[in-house]
Amino acid sequence: MTLLRHFARLLGAVFALALVAPGQASALDSGPWDEVLQAHARRGGVDYAALKADAAAMAKLDAFLASVATMPESSGLADWLNAYNAIVVKSVIDNYPLRTVRDVDGFFDSKRHRVAGARRTLDDIENRIVRPRFRDARVHFALNCAAKSCPALHGRAFRQGSLERTLDRLVERAVANRRHVRVSDGEVKVSEIFHWFHEDFERDGGSIRGWLERKGVDLSSVPASAEVGRITYDWRLNDV
Repeated sequence: MTLLRHFARLLGAVFALALVAPGQASALDSGPWDEVLQAHARRGGVDYAALKADAAAMAKLDAFLASVATMPESSGLADWLNAYNAIVVKSVIDNYPLRTVRDVDGFFDSKRHRVAGARRTLDDIENRIVRPRFRDARVHFALNCAAKSCPALHGRAFRQGSLERTLDRLVERAVANRRHVRVSDGEVKVSEIFHWFHEDFERDGGSIRGWLERKGVDLSSVPASAEVGRITYDWRLNDV
C-alpha cells in the first residue's frame, strides 16, 4: 500500500506539472539574484563599486548567471526579465568604472551571453524573446538598461506568481515620475522609450496617449491633436 500511495502521489505531481501553461512556469532559482539586489540595489540604481568589492555577492551573481545559461527556452516572463537585468549588471561590473554603457562597444547588440542554451545579445533577449513572445508593453518598465533615464531597477527578483502585480506597480511609479512622463502647459512629453517601442504601446492602448490614459495619466488639459513630445534620454550610468 505504501508503494501504491507513493505512485499515486507521483502521478498527481506529473499531472499538476502538465497543467502549467507553457512559458509560465518559473524555471530559475532567483534567490541568489534576489540577494544581490537586496544588498546593492539602491534608489532605482546599483552601488556598482560596493557590489564589485563584495566577493560573496559576486559569487551569487555568477551562480545565478550560470543557471540562466541552461534555463529552458520555455521559461516564463519573470525568468527572462531577471536574466536580462542580471546580465546588464554583470556587464557593467565587467567594465567598471564606467560613465555610460554606451562607452562599451556592442553592449546591447553584439556582446553575446549564454542564455537558455544559446549565445544571445541583450537585444536578442528583449526584441526576439520578451517583446514578441509575451506581448506586454509593461515589460519596458521592468527591463533595466543601466541608464539614469531607464525606469528604476526593481530591487527584488521578479517572481512569476506575483509578476502581474509587480508590473502594474512599476508602471504606476514610472508614469508618476517626471523623468518618464511630463504633463504641463497643454503638452505631454514622455521618455524616448515610448517612441522607440511605440508599436507595443499602440498595440496595448491604441496609441501612446491612449496607453498613458489607461494607466491613469490625466491628459484632460492636453488637446487631442497635440503630438506626444520627447524627454531627452540620459544615458549616464545608474550608479548610486
